Amino acid sequence: MIRPHEQEPLETQNIDDVENDDEEESLSVTQWIIGWLWFLFKLGFALTVIAIIVVTGAVIGIVKGFSEQIPIVSDRSYRPNLTTQLFDCRGRPLASLHAEENRTRILAANEIPDKIRHAVISIEDERFYQHYGIDVVGIMRAMAKNIQAGKVVQGASTLTQQLVKNAFLTSEKTLKRKLIEAMMAFQLERKYSKEEILTLYLNEIYFGHGAYGLDAAARIYFNKDPKDLTLLECAALAGIPKSPVAFSPFKYPENNRQRRELVLAKMVELGFISPGEYEEAKKQQLVLAREKTETMLAPYFVTYVRDKLLEKYGANLVYNGGLKVYTTVDIDYQRYAEEAMDNAEIMKTRPIEKDPGMNGSLVCLDVKTGHIKAMYGGRSFERSQFNRVSQALRQPGSSFKPFVYGCALENGALPGDTIIDEPISYTNPWTHKVWAPKNYDLKFHGAVTLIKAIMNSFNVPAVRVLDKLTAAKVIRFARKLGISSPMEPNLSLALGSGQFTPLEMASAYAVFANMGIYTTPVAITKVEDRDGNVLEEALPHAREVMKAVHAAMLVDMLRAAVERGTGKRAMVAGHAVAGKTGTTNDYVDAWFNGFTPELVTIVQFGYDMPKTLGHAKAGGTVAAPIWRVFMEKVLKDYPKSDFPVPDGGVRLKICVTSGKPASAGCPKEVVVGQVYPIEAVPKNECHIHSGGRTFAIDEEEGVEFASGLTADTVTQNFAPDPDFFQADYRKPDAAVETGRSFSPAAGIIPADEEEEEDGEDDLANAEAVGDEEEVLHEPREPGVVIQPETQAQ
Repeated sequence: MIRPHEQEPLETQNIDDVENDDEEESLSVTQWIIGWLWFLFKLGFALTVIAIIVVTGAVIGIVKGFSEQIPIVSDRSYRPNLTTQLFDCRGRPLASLHAEENRTRILAANEIPDKIRHAVISIEDERFYQHYGIDVVGIMRAMAKNIQAGKVVQGASTLTQQLVKNAFLTSEKTLKRKLIEAMMAFQLERKYSKEEILTLYLNEIYFGHGAYGLDAAARIYFNKDPKDLTLLECAALAGIPKSPVAFSPFKYPENNRQRRELVLAKMVELGFISPGEYEEAKKQQLVLAREKTETMLAPYFVTYVRDKLLEKYGANLVYNGGLKVYTTVDIDYQRYAEEAMDNAEIMKTRPIEKDPGMNGSLVCLDVKTGHIKAMYGGRSFERSQFNRVSQALRQPGSSFKPFVYGCALENGALPGDTIIDEPISYTNPWTHKVWAPKNYDLKFHGAVTLIKAIMNSFNVPAVRVLDKLTAAKVIRFARKLGISSPMEPNLSLALGSGQFTPLEMASAYAVFANMGIYTTPVAITKVEDRDGNVLEEALPHAREVMKAVHAAMLVDMLRAAVERGTGKRAMVAGHAVAGKTGTTNDYVDAWFNGFTPELVTIVQFGYDMPKTLGHAKAGGTVAAPIWRVFMEKVLKDYPKSDFPVPDGGVRLKICVTSGKPASAGCPKEVVVGQVYPIEAVPKNECHIHSGGRTFAIDEEEGVEFASGLTADTVTQNFAPDPDFFQADYRKPDAAVETGRSFSPAAGIIPADEEEEEDGEDDLANAEAVGDEEEVLHEPREPGVVIQPETQAQ
């Protein structure tokens, strides 16, 4: 049995043990917690390190990826789109060719005045000289103002960032592009000085109204060179780029006034100008150049040049490459052409608002070089860009006859040779229709010289000459002279049944004036790239296509057509003029193709959709006077001159009636100057108006010569008078086989006799006279069937 007093120490001992156990257990929990916290700390640290490594790697990867997409900015990296400029033959600005960006010139740093630099910095980036491409202070300030306003009221892009965005990047709004923009801004700041960056910016930025860069802006708004801008004008321009439409001084002058005053105030605040300069500038009146839509001088010529440039260089270089194109057109000549054509009676009496189909064309070439000096392709470029000089195929009427007579001269004919002008008809062997060409005056004139035939534009002799030569031979001759349009081998070709462009006719007629030398029409003399390197330079492309003496003979025949014939209204006092009128069936087209020793000019009138111009609206009455009006102004720049006489030729006075040297009895109106080959000068003077004296050579007594001849130009043995047309090729029992392309002309156009002098031949001065009996055909070179008809129709 246990005594109570003996059990007390045992209880006390157990309590101490329990307390010790509790302490140990508490210590173990604490250690466990600490251990876990340490583990979590180490784990967190490890994860943080891993995260940092991952994020850093990702950032490095992203930056590396972006860096690979960032253009490397070098000295030649900045090649902004630049406007191509066209100049006339005297170096005067003619037109500009550009796409969206009209940037006229890249200015050098020393060409930009400090006033515009300070104005732009003040309003666009006042901390420009303190940041390194990204303005952190500006970003924080903009964020604060935007938060305070509850909307975006201020941006923080620097001038460097704006330059990067406009010059090197696209306009997409993504975080990726903004990062690239920032990185490139840093790159630019490291590579270029502040002044260089500002110069690039002012050459790049858009100022509204199509003006990219300071040079274009100064010219569009103030018609000034940038160095001549005033402080007020600089402030007006500096305020525009923020919103080119809203701050346009043309469209919203009040907005621009407020904006430029803000610019001036900021310039005072930043110390760029004094308060006095600020007040003085505010008092000034902003004088703007007249706002003008982009118009071209010589629009048809400019588009003609543009098309040639596009074909050779492509659209990107033409519109964005900053080419300098030197052309052949003379702005003064072009203005004369437009004035003459627009003021033509036929145009003024048919205003475009009421009669838009009425139109015309004029082209002027230098006969020696082929340079196009003026080109009028239509009365309204805004209504129609169709160029009637280079694109319109029109029937030339009798203005084609010089090719017939020129071919005859090349094949041995002489100006004084005679051809029979009498009724004749030609039968189509398939349709049995008969074509009987008539003269404009509805008369026949018997034996006529070639001079008289072309001078009076007789139709029947021209047809007879072409038939003698054959149409194929005339076509080959015309091809040599630059006529490339299709031609049918028909006798009606002699009266202008083909279709040709005025430019073709001009280059071909220039051969006559240039004594047989063909020169390709030229519109561009030189092209330079933006750095001044010559890309092309026009060299003369000339070749002899006609003997000089033959060309000189034809020139004098065509001069007679002006001085004595249907082209009288084209005469220019004091200047030698040669040419040929042309009128087509029912007065649909009216031409005058004329030239001087220096220039050839073609004038043509007609409806775009062919229809009659009206009775008696012939080439001699409609086109020739306009030719004279234009040439009188143009020729004031040229000294008076005469058509030359080439080696092997001599000019003498000829009676157009007989084709012989004029006698004292020949009336003045039938005497013309005419070149002949020396070896073919006629021996006898006119036998119609005199006794027909013979010029003989006597070594002892001397020699009596016809007018215009000297002993140095005539040899002892005169050739007998050649008679190219002496053979009677109209055999009653023979006809000519033709190709199936023959198409007889329509009915004749009667004319009053009093109009004969100024009238013009008509392509359709012919009549269908019904079916004929089938005839035998004799094969020969393509032509048409000849059925002799000697009686009057």
